[in-house]
Amino acid sequence: MKSGLKQEKGFTLIEVLAAIVILSIVSLVLTSYFTNAMSYSKSNQNKTIMVNLARNALFYVEKQDFEKMWDYFIKENYDSIEAAKCQKDTDDSVKCDDYIQLFEDTTILNQVLNPSINGINYQIDIKYQRELHNPSLSPSPSDSDEQKMAAYLLPVLVKVSRVDSSSGPQTQSVLEGYITDEKIR
Repeated sequence: MKSGLKQEKGFTLIEVLAAIVILSIVSLVLTSYFTNAMSYSKSNQNKTIMVNLARNALFYVEKQDFEKMWDYFIKENYDSIEAAKCQKDTDDSVKCDDYIQLFEDTTILNQVLNPSINGINYQIDIKYQRELHNPSLSPSPSDSDEQKMAAYLLPVLVKVSRVDSSSGPQTQSVLEGYITDEKIR
């Protein structure tokens, strides 16, 4: 027999355990990174959906008769078009009595104000921003350009809210815009 112990090649138990511990720590860090990235992505997706719904509602309202909108907000002194006032009844008929004078088809209005995307229900409210608007019903030649344009623009704030706000951090999105008269489009 040769003198000395035979040299064996391989890993000891302690080296294997140390490698497993290091691999576990790296895996936990990567898992938390991907979990946070997924949560951030879901939040951005929800925000994008709400901004697109707000733009859609603004576009829909802008395509309606401007004179009716002007009368509703300025002359009749209403402040908003609310999703809560336009709901489906138990018999699937749509009740939007407050907005019949503004919109020809209240079924479409209900779909615009109360959309459901990917199983999530949203409500859209359109608020007239009276404080930003100084309408001049008959602009004179001496008025500034801003005063002349006020007769053709209605500033609105479109607020989109999730009906089920218990899940997800982003439960509301706001978009400012104008309902414009057909004469300047």
